Amino acid sequence: MEITCVQMDVLISFYIEGELTSELSKKVEDHLRQCPTCRAKYNILSSLFSDMKKEFEEDYSDSENDYATTAYPSREYKSFKNNLSAYIDNELPYDENIKIKKYTIKNKKARKELEENYNIRKLMNDSFSKTKSGMRQDFSRNVMKKLDTENRYPGFNPLIKVGFAFIITVLIMSAIIIYALSM
Repeated sequence: MEITCVQMDVLISFYIEGELTSELSKKVEDHLRQCPTCRAKYNILSSLFSDMKKEFEEDYSDSENDYATTAYPSREYKSFKNNLSAYIDNELPYDENIKIKKYTIKNKKARKELEENYNIRKLMNDSFSKTKSGMRQDFSRNVMKKLDTENRYPGFNPLIKVGFAFIITVLIMSAIIIYALSM
């Protein structure tokens, strides 16, 4: 079975990253030898991946940080990144909390990332508080307007309305009964 160009569009990034089986990799290589269009796509994508890896290495290769010693983040960084939100919300167990604290103490970029997340959280809380207090003021203002309107145009008390409805119902039922008995 030969691989089509449409299938190559899906497989090419997996091939570049070395995530295909040896059998499927051979089929991809055969297709790349035969198809100039897919070979051009491969060349562009592989150079793009290579540039991204180099940039990642440059950004995270400081001797002070422990983000990565290679082009990929360390296990410790991945744990930090996965647990960051839970750490900020105080949802982690004690031992995980300690790991995050130790990692941020020894890692300058992790401290910066944690600080940025705290700043975002603070901005969101401030925004929510302003909106919430604004809603409370609007709600209070609306209630006051409604009370003021009711004082200007007083209506019947609801109990009086129910009483009148009951009396009218009794009168109508009495009239019907009297009429029925007179026949």
